[in-house]
Amino acid sequence: QPDMEIEDYYAEVGLATLPRDRWGALGLVDDYPEGSVWTTPIRLPERGCALSLNADGVDSMSVEVANEDFALMPDYSGELSGKVSGPDGLNCPVSWSSRSLADLAGRTVRFRVTIQRNNDPRLYALYLTAGTNVATDIKLPR
Repeated sequence: QPDMEIEDYYAEVGLATLPRDRWGALGLVDDYPEGSVWTTPIRLPERGCALSLNADGVDSMSVEVANEDFALMPDYSGELSGKVSGPDGLNCPVSWSSRSLADLAGRTVRFRVTIQRNNDPRLYALYLTAGTNVATDIKLPR
């Protein structure tokens, strides 16, 4: 009814902010000690690339590389899987002790992120940064 009077009406404009890509997360179901997630097949750039995670609890995460048929690559899996360096955050670099992603340039791969129970780990996003100026040759000491 157009001529109806509204009493006690109140309105505000608000702003809610979230850190980049932190709307949803992958974590572990209660009482599960470990879990993993696979990416869709990704063709790695010819000019090199770097992988980083947007995550909390990164010290309990590792990253393995497989071909598009889920066959793990020996130089990028198991004991040689990628380790996440740095504190939790929006851009945590992943590096492998024996190889770098530059060695896989132009190939189609999948990434498998494994999460171990350590408090409440959360994986928000994976970032693949392409280009010639990325840190593709970072290697961890054995």
